[in-house]
Amino acid sequence: EKYLSLWVALCIGAGIGIGKVFPQISDILGGLTVANVSIPVAVCLFLMIYPIMVQIDFSQVAKAVRTPKPIITTLVANWAIKPFTMAFFAWLFMGIVFKDFLSPEVAQEYRAGMILLGVAPCTAMVLMWSYLAKGDMGHTLVMTAINSLSMVLLYAPLAQFLLG
Repeated sequence: EKYLSLWVALCIGAGIGIGKVFPQISDILGGLTVANVSIPVAVCLFLMIYPIMVQIDFSQVAKAVRTPKPIITTLVANWAIKPFTMAFFAWLFMGIVFKDFLSPEVAQEYRAGMILLGVAPCTAMVLMWSYLAKGDMGHTLVMTAINSLSMVLLYAPLAQFLLG
């Protein structure tokens, strides 16, 4: 925890270095998929989440379900505020701030990418950040599970609405 920023910077540097020295590694890793799921990404997510999951006291989960206010707050933030805020920023930056620097086609692609990112609630890193912040892991687990399930139902319609 103390050196997290340093580790992140070192990993970014290592990734850039490996990409420069071995440019074909991107194609190799991209080819390691099963049913359109990246195996390297799945393995890394598992290695990131598993140590946290084994430390969760599941009695906290039962307690979290009985106090729905944080869960409702998360759902409102993830599905009613964040996507529309990101759509606004996409319009502002791609349509106004960077208008003279990007072609209309590229600006539209960036805008779409920003909106798609804004619609998707972050799930994997929530456990890590909550753990690092010494948060209530029971609530975190319940909120992550509910957001993951709600994504199945809400992502496509909301993305389609915001993308026009």
